[in-house]
Amino acid sequence: MPTPVTQRALKARSGFSLMELLIVLGLLVVLAGIAMPNLIDRMRDSQVLRAADSVREILSEARTYAIDSGIDYQFRYEMNGHFFVVLPTEIEPATSNSTTSETDTADYMRLSGELEDTLFLRSMKDEQVATERLEPAWFGALPDAGELGTKTWSAPIYFRFDGSASDQTFRVMDESGRTSELSVRGLTGSVRLTPVFLEADP
Repeated sequence: MPTPVTQRALKARSGFSLMELLIVLGLLVVLAGIAMPNLIDRMRDSQVLRAADSVREILSEARTYAIDSGIDYQFRYEMNGHFFVVLPTEIEPATSNSTTSETDTADYMRLSGELEDTLFLRSMKDEQVATERLEPAWFGALPDAGELGTKTWSAPIYFRFDGSASDQTFRVMDESGRTSELSVRGLTGSVRLTPVFLEADP
């Protein structure tokens, strides 16, 4: 049976010394320093990709509205801004293509959305895109119609009732140049987005 002195010595050796704890803590700090930039980059990439995917879903909805309602719809984005809208191509759309004669133009869908403040909608680099202001009447009963009427909008991307669309590509970007491009294919109206990449000169 061990003596009391031996028992005390065994108890003393069972813990960690202050130096050992400091070494472990230092290693953890170094590992965190190595991993943190990659983690931040992944989070920022994910933020851009989520925003681009939400815009892609809205574009797809615009195509569905056009097919279902029998009228053409348009998608516009605020140039170098955060807002986007889906609107009929006319303030009071004609119903000649509609499948029912009882369609009320007030029922036609209008949508608006906004990206986070650190994200922007932009045309393709070096591409000259026409811009314009839209009267508040274009935005119908949207709650932010007054504010939307003050924005500068891109030229429309059309989604036609036959399922076709305008060929167009634009970008969702963050402040550091992380970019995802959205491309609308004219023949089918389908929308494709790219993985996030870092644009050297945003």
